[in-house]
Amino acid sequence: MTNITYGIKTTATGTEINLIGRLTFTEASVFSAILGELASSNKERWDFHVGQLDFIDSTGMSLFVHIYDAAAADKTKVVIHGAAGMVRAALERAAFHTLFELK
Repeated sequence: MTNITYGIKTTATGTEINLIGRLTFTEASVFSAILGELASSNKERWDFHVGQLDFIDSTGMSLFVHIYDAAAADKTKVVIHGAAGMVRAALERAAFHTLFELK
């Protein structure tokens, strides 16, 4: 059983990804599914909505490193929206603001 749900939809300007729950080692198999879906998505812009993400560990953070690599290869802009509390603190500690736009 997974502790995260996600949704991906195409918009006029790119792709929106909503993450809800906990992004941890336990959910590592979900990472490949997300990356697989992004590989065939609109690559103009990826908007990650993480306002309903309760927790992220180092494995969860590694998903965003893989996202950065995939986005850089295709010159895709990545924006992370709504990070708050411990999730925001973890992203800032890891200097993700130098890789992504945090809103």
